[in-house]
Amino acid sequence: MILSKNYRRSGSEASSIMIESLLLIGDSTGMEAVATAASAHARNIFAVDNLPSALSQAPQADLVIVFQHSPDEYSLAEILKLLNAIPLTRLIVCQGPWCSSYGRTRQFWPAAVCVDESRWLTRVEKELKVLSGECLPLPWTAGLDEIFAFDYGPDRKLS
Repeated sequence: MILSKNYRRSGSEASSIMIESLLLIGDSTGMEAVATAASAHARNIFAVDNLPSALSQAPQADLVIVFQHSPDEYSLAEILKLLNAIPLTRLIVCQGPWCSSYGRTRQFWPAAVCVDESRWLTRVEKELKVLSGECLPLPWTAGLDEIFAFDYGPDRKLS
């Protein structure tokens, strides 16, 4: 795991973390607060409309945020291609209200990267802390108890 490679705090605020590149995938309508919050911490911001368009840029991104409005918005084949392209990249899939039963009916994304609207901004903050080396990352293979602890518990510090 590579931490703190291209990440620095901005000069004015001690808690403001800067990353080199952010990739936003999909339509951010209704999720603009997430895009704005993450963009404020990125030197380079790239936005694409769909997963196939993201495949060339995703491996270079420090943080990838996917906006998902409905459960069938992305196919399993598209998701697997993206996941295979970015095995070490931090990933957040912001799921809208129509995706609230997504985990019960099907689960193409790893549960650890999926966040509902009540946790979007909190997860962005946590992932920025992970990228800056302030806390341990949540692995894509994490169970539901680990996901809950990551989102709502204290930061697990690096030893």
